[in-house]
Amino acid sequence: MIKLLFILLSFNLFADSLPNGLLKDLDKKKIDLLEVVDGKATIINFWFLACEPCKKEMKYLSQYNSKYSKYGFKVISINTDNARTLNKVKPFVNSQDYSFPVLLDPKSLYFRKIGAKLCPYILVVNNKGEIINRHSGYNPGDEIKLEHEIVSMIYSEVSSDTSLTDSSIIKILEKVKPLDIPID
Repeated sequence: MIKLLFILLSFNLFADSLPNGLLKDLDKKKIDLLEVVDGKATIINFWFLACEPCKKEMKYLSQYNSKYSKYGFKVISINTDNARTLNKVKPFVNSQDYSFPVLLDPKSLYFRKIGAKLCPYILVVNNKGEIINRHSGYNPGDEIKLEHEIVSMIYSEVSSDTSLTDSSIIKILEKVKPLDIPID
């Protein structure tokens, strides 16, 4: 049964399209989320300042964003702090030097639109704009599974990199299979 589910997920039979959303960036500029995703394999994470597991997870997400961006991967972060704490978000983000953009969802409208209930929350979006997985919460070790999932999404780009020397990526390539298998 688990193999069947994996096969179905591999063929994206259960995938939902990422809903459109206009959010503001840290400089209060309106951003169309679908334009930011722009046909790239993407992790979208939701978080708020008082969430310590969110902050731990975001360190890894920043590393993955830097490590895999050359393969067409990106991370987008969406903060869900409300009006009372929203003014602390930009200073916090600036102090962390994250490698990904941070957008704001102060009323959690988009967060609820995608059916999320608690943070941290992650949407895994393929290069077609389809949500292929969701993760709720964070426990140490989850970042390892997430990195494998990222490499699976961009498998063809990573595996065809003739200049690849990063042994950690090579080890992951040996363990995972591509998620985006074309249906002929």
